[in-house]
Amino acid sequence: MRFSSGAKSSLCVLLLCGMAVSLCSCRTAKSVIVAVDVKPSSFLAHAKELKEDRKRTPFIGSWWSTDKKLLSAADKCRKIHIAPVTYEHIRPNKNVFAYLEHGDWRRKLNLPSLAKYTQRKFTETFRKAKEPRYTVVDAAEPDALTLELSLLEWGPNTYTGIIVRETLDLLTFDFVGEVAMKSTRGFIALEGRLVEPRSHQPVFEFIDKEVGKIVIILPIQDFFPSGQAHFAVKEWAAQLEKLLRAKPGDKVSDSLPVVLWNY
Repeated sequence: MRFSSGAKSSLCVLLLCGMAVSLCSCRTAKSVIVAVDVKPSSFLAHAKELKEDRKRTPFIGSWWSTDKKLLSAADKCRKIHIAPVTYEHIRPNKNVFAYLEHGDWRRKLNLPSLAKYTQRKFTETFRKAKEPRYTVVDAAEPDALTLELSLLEWGPNTYTGIIVRETLDLLTFDFVGEVAMKSTRGFIALEGRLVEPRSHQPVFEFIDKEVGKIVIILPIQDFFPSGQAHFAVKEWAAQLEKLLRAKPGDKVSDSLPVVLWNY
């Protein structure tokens, strides 16, 4: 049976949507569409104890303290401070297209603004939450938890990558380029820890990585170097805010690797 280009496109969209819905909670299957492996840095004190727990968190790795006194002290805090985001542990960019198109110097030049954007977006998300657990404060206080974040990896979007993926789509059919050439898409990895104010000890640590999603309608983020990173940061902020106010047994799901648009 032969399909028209329109029929093939529609079939591909349906298949991608079906895969996203059925596989969104499965790391192994999800990696077919997006790369999800990332190793933590020394920024996290409990890096070796990080575990994937898709029944509770959307992150690749999470760690919760088992110290009852520490957890009790943290639970009494009703304030949170989002500390300036660091990028001291940022790793070299291994994306060939991004390296050739932007150069490492340009990425380093843009890291400070990406770090500020990340702090601002997390602060806004916690501050504007509909059912907030915490009041956001602008500086560390004796009764406020501190959220410390560190940019670990960042590969900017590239026009070269877009051209390669679109060319492959034209030679085959829609979205083949997005799946087969996922190494050309932008990516970002983030580490974080929630610190109890009196002991200065972390009660929660996490790590996650996001690669540019497959966009069905309008891939706006792909046309800006930081577009994918900004989109991922907004999702992380919403997921973490929801996780930190979730009740025991509640699950915070990961986002789908396939979306209608990404603006």
